[in-house]
Amino acid sequence: MPADPLWTLDRVALAPARLRDVSLTLHRGVTAVIGWSGAGKTSLLNVLVGFEKADGGSVRGTNSLAWVPQDGGLWPHCTAREHLGIARPSGDGLDALLAAFDLTPRAGARPHELSQGEQARLSVARALAAKVDVLVMDEPLAHVDPARAGNYWRVICEHLAATGASLIFSTHLPEVALGEAERAVCLSAGRVVHEGPVRALYDAPPTPELMNFLGPGNWLTPEDTALWMGAEIEPPRCFRPEQLVVESAPGDAVVVGAARFRGAVEELELQHASTGVQRTFFHRPGGAPMRVGESVRLRMR
Repeated sequence: MPADPLWTLDRVALAPARLRDVSLTLHRGVTAVIGWSGAGKTSLLNVLVGFEKADGGSVRGTNSLAWVPQDGGLWPHCTAREHLGIARPSGDGLDALLAAFDLTPRAGARPHELSQGEQARLSVARALAAKVDVLVMDEPLAHVDPARAGNYWRVICEHLAATGASLIFSTHLPEVALGEAERAVCLSAGRVVHEGPVRALYDAPPTPELMNFLGPGNWLTPEDTALWMGAEIEPPRCFRPEQLVVESAPGDAVVVGAARFRGAVEELELQHASTGVQRTFFHRPGGAPMRVGESVRLRMR
């Protein structure tokens, strides 16, 4: 594969204030475009694929792409199988692709006869049917049951490995970015606020704002760690839930004010009895749920 980047954007703007002075290089591989609603994710992908023309700046990049828009972009007059056949006229492997996305029983159905989840799966399958260098997907599989989405992400990954194609996709779900992407582009209010390896952003985010792009964390200053843990750190840093241990410690000065179990993460509102200071912490629960009024101890794992 050529080493040159997929796209280079220089001071790109899109009115009204949807993209602001975006300068960015998108590399080969798998990149997640992350941001909250209204951050500019769809606008950025629209500019990449040429669906919208930038109002300012320059965009240079590949034209060998398949696009999965947020609404699926399906053709109302075509059946599911016809969608794949148009993308791959040779017809090779279409049955396997329908089966991989659990669409075999719906091969003769048109978009209005499909559920939202089926439409989403068909849109992704159509993109994989095309022989292109890059797949661009806007919130792919967003309408698919979370319990099943992982199966379809595996199909996408296998396709990328087999063909050498690259993928750029948008998401607001940290777990999807962490599980599927190599690099992350973080958007806020139409601006790129970070670009780099996903793992580095998770392990060592440079600011508390960037920490939140990849899920909950505990941003602690030297003063915070001295107060809550009796420990020393320098400089301020992020402790992800798995890096923080909260354990029962009768008589300790830290008391649980509220506890919310959220599956893999527990959110605790703690109060420091001697100072009255309160703050929220996230940790990985490892035993019995924390009880309101319980004294606990915090330490680094």
